[in-house]
Amino acid sequence: MKRAPSNGITILLVDDEKKFLDSISERIRLKGFEPLSVFSGEEAIEVARKTNIDMAIVDLNMPGIDGLTTITKLKEIRPDIKTVLLTGYGNEKIREAAQALESNYFEKDEMKQFWNFMRQFGSKSGMIIINPPFGEGEAGDVDKGVDFSAPEKGYKPEEIEMQAARQTLERRQSYTDIDVSNLYSESRIQKLIGETPSILDIKRNIRKVASLDCTVLILGETGTGKELVAKAIHLLSPRKDRKFTAVNCGSFTEELLCNELFGHEKEAFTGAHHLKRGVFEAASGGTILLDEIGDTPLSMQVKLLRVLEDKTIVRVGGTNEVAADVRILAATNQSLKKKIDQGEFREDLYYRLNAFILRIPPLRERREDIPLLSSYFLDRYRKEYGKDIKKISDEVLSIFTNYAFPGNVRELENAIERAVIMCEGEELKKAHLPQRFAEVKSSVAVRKKTYATLAEIELQYILEVLRATKGNKSEAARILGINRASLWRKLKQMDLEV
Repeated sequence: MKRAPSNGITILLVDDEKKFLDSISERIRLKGFEPLSVFSGEEAIEVARKTNIDMAIVDLNMPGIDGLTTITKLKEIRPDIKTVLLTGYGNEKIREAAQALESNYFEKDEMKQFWNFMRQFGSKSGMIIINPPFGEGEAGDVDKGVDFSAPEKGYKPEEIEMQAARQTLERRQSYTDIDVSNLYSESRIQKLIGETPSILDIKRNIRKVASLDCTVLILGETGTGKELVAKAIHLLSPRKDRKFTAVNCGSFTEELLCNELFGHEKEAFTGAHHLKRGVFEAASGGTILLDEIGDTPLSMQVKLLRVLEDKTIVRVGGTNEVAADVRILAATNQSLKKKIDQGEFREDLYYRLNAFILRIPPLRERREDIPLLSSYFLDRYRKEYGKDIKKISDEVLSIFTNYAFPGNVRELENAIERAVIMCEGEELKKAHLPQRFAEVKSSVAVRKKTYATLAEIELQYILEVLRATKGNKSEAARILGINRASLWRKLKQMDLEV
């Protein structure tokens, strides 16, 4: 077969069965693509962090993390990547899980459709992850269906795919449903980028609290992602199919905030020519985030307390109670306890809001996530601005790691967006960063804790005791709990004057 000229599209192949991987890699290469092959999801994630991937073919069942989780992680790194799941263990739940991840889905008895899809993809620009059509089970299961001992030159991928399709039908008859609920969760919170313990803990707590129709108080500095967390809670909740609305309580005057939240009756005030439904009515059945709740005036706090207690509102200029079927989340970058002490926030409202508290750490407390976040934002903005930037230089990553980021993740995102705009080459460098990063290493250095050896600790302690005893070795030996001869030998070993 004549090889098609390369179209510059890189395809990542992920499968733990080498024979199949080699076969599909060659077939994809013949179609003009550039394949990269790895044997696990973990390897795929590492490749995606370092290499621009246009398409990936990912197996479902592999040692370590499975294909759907791999897709989730890849989307964290490259958010615009499109995905396809091709599996021999398919059922409706797996199909729905793939759809939740915004992935295309094929089964091994649909190989004709799969290759048609590949041909269509070749004529378009875009990014896809595709799951390879073979080797979904253990290696032994695959060997039973396909003779891998045949010479490579006589190896016919079409025959392998037909045998794989027959295996799919057999597996369906004996297939036991697997629980994919955690995969839905991952698809909903994949934009919470990070692998540090604090972020993983937040993701776990989001899953715990999402299904409970309780209030949640989200604490965190400006730019940490409080609204992102609120959206994740909503998308994992029973209210996910209804409206999510965020209201910044600090951006309105008291009168405007009241009108925004509760609406008004016709002719409630000059210019009120029509009845207006407020956010609490418009978002009925959904979720409302009251952002910067700490800036809410005391008089408004009384009204919010009533909503929480009675689940009703009264429009401005009205007297009738209207049901408010909404879940309320609140967020703030302030200390509400301090505001309570200062008489600026109601204590009863505070305890109504904090049925569950989520604290989002500032970026400086999770510096290990900076390379992952940087890769995510680079991939997003290089696509948005049409730049062929391949990587971020080690120097820039070092600068980011050493910088305090008072604006947190939002500041990091803005810095990378600006750098992408400035960059004309394939590597994002220090010269492309905003001016405030120019002197980071000298002004905001991160002190890495160093540890002394046991010998160094022992030496320092002996010298400290000798100083305290003014050089009296007998007294020093007594304090150290050793005899004078042992002290003499230690001093000699340390090349100290004895």
